[in-house]
Amino acid sequence: MKSIIFKGLALVSILVAGASCSDDMEYTDTNATPVKQFYEPVNGKAVKLVSSASASLLFEWEAAHAGDGAVPQYEVVFTTADGNLDKPIYRVTSDNGGSKPMATISHKILSKVMAAAGVGSGETGKIKWGVMSYAGVNGTKSTELYDLTVTRFEGFAEIPTSLYMAGAGSETGDDIANAQAFNALDAETYEIFTKLNAGQKIYFSADRDGLELFSLKGTKVVEGEDGGTGVDETGVYRVTLDFSTASASVKKIDHLYFVICDKYPANAFEYKYVGNGVYQSDAFTFETKDTGWSWDPFESRYKILMEYGDGTQKMWGPTNASLDGKPSALDITSSYFYMAEYGVSQWDQKWKLADAWYKKPCIYSVYFNTQYGAYTHFIEEVK
Repeated sequence: MKSIIFKGLALVSILVAGASCSDDMEYTDTNATPVKQFYEPVNGKAVKLVSSASASLLFEWEAAHAGDGAVPQYEVVFTTADGNLDKPIYRVTSDNGGSKPMATISHKILSKVMAAAGVGSGETGKIKWGVMSYAGVNGTKSTELYDLTVTRFEGFAEIPTSLYMAGAGSETGDDIANAQAFNALDAETYEIFTKLNAGQKIYFSADRDGLELFSLKGTKVVEGEDGGTGVDETGVYRVTLDFSTASASVKKIDHLYFVICDKYPANAFEYKYVGNGVYQSDAFTFETKDTGWSWDPFESRYKILMEYGDGTQKMWGPTNASLDGKPSALDITSSYFYMAEYGVSQWDQKWKLADAWYKKPCIYSVYFNTQYGAYTHFIEEVK
């Protein structure tokens, strides 16, 4: 009899424990509240896009709320004029990685939105926009949809996947088979550092067969090779073409200097342009004061100064802006030597000379081309 009672009590205990476990482990779905009010842009606003890379439009709305004190995430969602949020044509994450109830959206992105809506370059169309608020993976549609009328800037619907510089005014002449390749900055923007000859035609080819050609007309990129005649002054140029906006920047480079940071604004030497986007020095011996520091016994910090034809200056330093060490390997393919452009300063964004190159005659080279997959520089001891 006792055995039967104990077995019954055990069964009840198991059932109670199981029910308790089920209650404790129950998953409660959490949703963000819907965005109910928009601030910017106002409903029905008309916007004319411009090709400037800095142009943008602010989208701002009332903050949503999420359960358990979580910070909701947001996306601006664009639809065609019928306003179906279940079939968005484009999504943009809000500022600060999605946590801000606002989004600063560039005109360049808005042009892509309009292209997705079927609006051609230079044309005007109407779309709607709303906001999705998220708590985890759960999304909630805004209760509002606003109209937005947008006029696109001129741009190319089909953007070339490669680009080459050609023409009698180019560094390699009319032979496209030997044409200098542009660097692809992104899927829509190409750049080249090259010598151009005054008064002679230059044009750009999407391949080495010359089947798809482009040229310059002022600050615009146009189809065909007859849009413009090149530059007015022979020299080395930085040519940047943005096919999403059909815009072009052609900047003459007057000087490229090597700068030892503690001697700035004095320059150690000037590089010479040798062709194909490459600059080189004569033999130069890096020699500075002894610091007495255990971690770096000599002043080793350096950077590269570029001066444009209009007198403006920029400095080139490491792509890792906070870099503060010496190269671990003297390898020309190392990302340590990759370069990015910055404003002018004495100490920020600098490299450090390797001990192996100190007080030895070396050739200093800068590569503004596609040879190593990124803009880079290197130093080699003269043997």
